[in-house]
Amino acid sequence: MLKHLPQSALLTLLHIINKLWSSESFPSAWQQAVVVPIPKIYKDKSDPSSCRPIALTSCLCKVVERMINGRLVWYLEKNNLITNMQSGFRKQRSTTDNLVRLETSIREAFVQKQHAVAFFFDLEKAYDTTWKHGIMKDLFDAGLRGRLPMFFHGFLQNRQFQVSIVNQPASKGRG
Repeated sequence: MLKHLPQSALLTLLHIINKLWSSESFPSAWQQAVVVPIPKIYKDKSDPSSCRPIALTSCLCKVVERMINGRLVWYLEKNNLITNMQSGFRKQRSTTDNLVRLETSIREAFVQKQHAVAFFFDLEKAYDTTWKHGIMKDLFDAGLRGRLPMFFHGFLQNRQFQVSIVNQPASKGRG
């Protein structure tokens, strides 16, 4: 819907976003999410841990998030703060890049009659256990000052969520 707004409405929207950015204020509605559990295929549907939680948040907030993420990734890449081995969540890269790199290492070791060793980590619930103060410290250590870290600080404060289950009343919580 936002993509189809007339130019005047888009400019008004941009003005509102810039006002929020310069005032370092964060709408409380953006800190609320409705979590919808989606059952994973071939898992026990009665077990809550076999569901993938999908957080529904404000569409406008998602637009701003994408703008902020673009700025953050640009800064991190410009200052070489992301290792070249990182492929996830980066443009023009995918997990296939890492798989090809692994296959190449295995083939080279085989040809040279050497061993290849690989370690794999599955960070279960990595997002759920993220330390908010650690994120802020990492941003500071990366040299970020000013409005960008303040946006993240506002985004991470007083998060609230509501779980929506079909045929069940919603339950509230804080994240």
